[in-house]
Amino acid sequence: MADAAPAPSDDLMRVLAHELRQPLSTIESIAYYLTLILPEEQKVHEQLDRIQLLVEQSNWMLTSGQFIADPLPGQREDVDLRDLVGEIELAGFDVQFADPLPAVRADAPLLRALVENLVILFRQFPPTAALRIQPGCLEFSCAAHGRSEASLGPGSTLCIQGARRVAESFGGSLQVSVDPSAEIRVRVMLT
Repeated sequence: MADAAPAPSDDLMRVLAHELRQPLSTIESIAYYLTLILPEEQKVHEQLDRIQLLVEQSNWMLTSGQFIADPLPGQREDVDLRDLVGEIELAGFDVQFADPLPAVRADAPLLRALVENLVILFRQFPPTAALRIQPGCLEFSCAAHGRSEASLGPGSTLCIQGARRVAESFGGSLQVSVDPSAEIRVRVMLT
């Protein structure tokens, strides 16, 4: 059997992400299975939880890398931010919507992926994070607990760069501010 032709360079990240997600999914499934069959020993379950968190973090980094590497679609439609955010798991977040909240022009699946990636970023900083949705703006924030922008954790730089690229593809912008004595804030401006 002949070897397949190499993927073009613009498809490299997509192929890499696809290939890595398969073993990551298997690792996550094994960790979950072990949580079901092993006795309730705290240290064992802490390590299994850590494995599942690392798999989630790895998938998150792959998605963020794809935002940076892949061409982004230009499909724009009116998106209701209440509906979009309502479809995302936001446990631990204080979510507030402005009223009224007009629709934004964006590619809905891409905007949803941007929000989901920023949610994962802010879940790293317990106990709670906030999401404020205002006309044309999504603002994530949480207490900094002495963190600087350089110490936001693995995958954070990819997440921020990917989210910025998505926002810019809609004609928007993304700003990050970190005050180590107060808060971490990511503000996504949309059109």
